[in-house]
Amino acid sequence: MRAGFHWSVIVGCILGSSVLAQPSPFNGRVVPPVDSSGHYRLVFSGHFHGASDNASGYPAATLLAGLELINGLGAHALVSTGDLFLNPDRDSARYRQAFFDRLHLPLFNAPGNHDKEGRAFGSVAYPQRVELGKDVLLLLDTERDNSDITGDQLIALERLTGEVEAGLHRRVFIVSHRPVWAEDDAVYGPLFSGNTRSLTGCNYRRDVWPLLNRMATRSQVFWVSGSMAGGAPASVFFQPHAPNITFIQTAIRNELRDAVLVMDAWPDSLRWDLVSLTGQRTAPVESHDAAWWAAHRRSGAKPFQWRLLPYLVRTTVTHRAFPWGVLAGALLCWLVRFSFRRWW
Repeated sequence: MRAGFHWSVIVGCILGSSVLAQPSPFNGRVVPPVDSSGHYRLVFSGHFHGASDNASGYPAATLLAGLELINGLGAHALVSTGDLFLNPDRDSARYRQAFFDRLHLPLFNAPGNHDKEGRAFGSVAYPQRVELGKDVLLLLDTERDNSDITGDQLIALERLTGEVEAGLHRRVFIVSHRPVWAEDDAVYGPLFSGNTRSLTGCNYRRDVWPLLNRMATRSQVFWVSGSMAGGAPASVFFQPHAPNITFIQTAIRNELRDAVLVMDAWPDSLRWDLVSLTGQRTAPVESHDAAWWAAHRRSGAKPFQWRLLPYLVRTTVTHRAFPWGVLAGALLCWLVRFSFRRWW
């Protein structure tokens, strides 16, 4: 039965080889084949709308300013780890003009919470799969079932596990917005306490982790996510978790530290680099592990600017809701005073 399963996997892979050149659902560009040496390059990042209060309708300024740099990397694809948009229905036309049409490489996105608002690009189906030589990229939607990997997404992981066990793949890259691998973890969980996560836990440990372990016996497994709260000290988190299993987070926030994660793959080796979008010096990717993050994690709160106090007082007092607040407060005080007089 097991041999039969492996043969079905092999036949399925052969039949599916005609769709290896998968077009991007965002700009229509097609993933080129790996070169004659087996080399290819991917660029990973996320949170392309920048800061959460960016109401411009355009992507982050650092992304647009670094677009020529990204195009010049000659990568096979740009892989977004989610929150591509802030508001897809409102912003998709501006994104197309300023970003999609100017991007020279195919763009793929593992949807985040903002990407699921509205109808724009709602027809993009997940899981998505891109094959590069003997390596596989699998994009998941962790918003659909509130961090659970179920239904056709779990089936896709199970199928991929069988293919790895059949010796068909050298490396596996799983891409999701939510780092579901961190949700119930005592070490990783506190590092991403402000990110999008489930309220009651997910099925990662029960259903997904065993599949990763099985794949890791025959291939390298990298899980790349992108839900990083505003207090993130860097654009990347890189943690070898177990033999052949590495957990990664990468995203930008429209800050001076913004950088994209570049991966070069050859048949027998892999290299990760962090490329700044603002001309800053970057440390080795591998140095941004859990210990580094624990030592450098920032508070999401910004220091209070006392020089703004007169401005804040004026804008509060002149706001149209201020008189109603004063009236409601006066009414509440009268009711409390009336109650005390009546009962005491």
